[in-house]
Amino acid sequence: MFADVAQLVEQCFRKAKVGGSIPPIGSDMRQGYSRLASAEEKRNMRRAVLFVVLTIATLVLIFTAGIPLLAKFAGFIGDLKKSTTPIDINDNTPPPPPTVGNLPEFTNQQKLGISGYTEAGATVKLFFNNSEQEVVAAEDGQYNFSVMLSKGENNISLTSKDTGGNESAKSTTHTTVFDNESPDLSVSSPSDGASFFGSKQRQLTVSGSTESGANLTINDRPIKVNEDGTFSYTTTLNEGNNDFYIKTHDKAGNSTEKKVSVSYSP
Repeated sequence: MFADVAQLVEQCFRKAKVGGSIPPIGSDMRQGYSRLASAEEKRNMRRAVLFVVLTIATLVLIFTAGIPLLAKFAGFIGDLKKSTTPIDINDNTPPPPPTVGNLPEFTNQQKLGISGYTEAGATVKLFFNNSEQEVVAAEDGQYNFSVMLSKGENNISLTSKDTGGNESAKSTTHTTVFDNESPDLSVSSPSDGASFFGSKQRQLTVSGSTESGANLTINDRPIKVNEDGTFSYTTTLNEGNNDFYIKTHDKAGNSTEKKVSVSYSP
């Protein structure tokens, strides 16, 4: 195409050839000959310009419309190939057990959400205490359950069955303890409202018992709780009133608080 354009342009700058012998200078025939050559040259120039314009227009059309159309066609062929890809009907590989999000070991909330991930479209079965529930995982593989806990221990495990009917092994059993009762707290010494006198009674031990495994503080100071639930804390009394705020928190988040006040005089 570009060679044709170059050849045509070259012809435009050549003198047009007119048949016959060249008449003598100054003759009428010589003047007619010149007019014919000039007209032929102008026609060649117009054809060359027209051809160049059409060539440029064709190239612009190819780049602006042809290439995008070609890309769309290639994408259509790719999608068609994907849609006709045969599904492996001989899939007999079971999926892995569903993953499970973090579940609390202890809670004071009766309603519990259970969520995690498995294969997209798989059927997830929940084994909750003595009951079973099923749900189909979403396109991203996520699943969700909501259960009401019973007092004490609650056992949770899951399996997953893919679209081919293959079922996974059961997941590890998780146990969540539901406890919404405040922990016990008793203060055996000193008694509320007691009075102490003299330097020998200035040292005071606060002791008592609470739920085993609970966290206990006295005036926001952490106090060790023994395995049997007992605790003790020794301090020095200030002159006048002395207030002790004793708080205990169990593993489920329940709490109990007591206040003991005593007085001291030197």
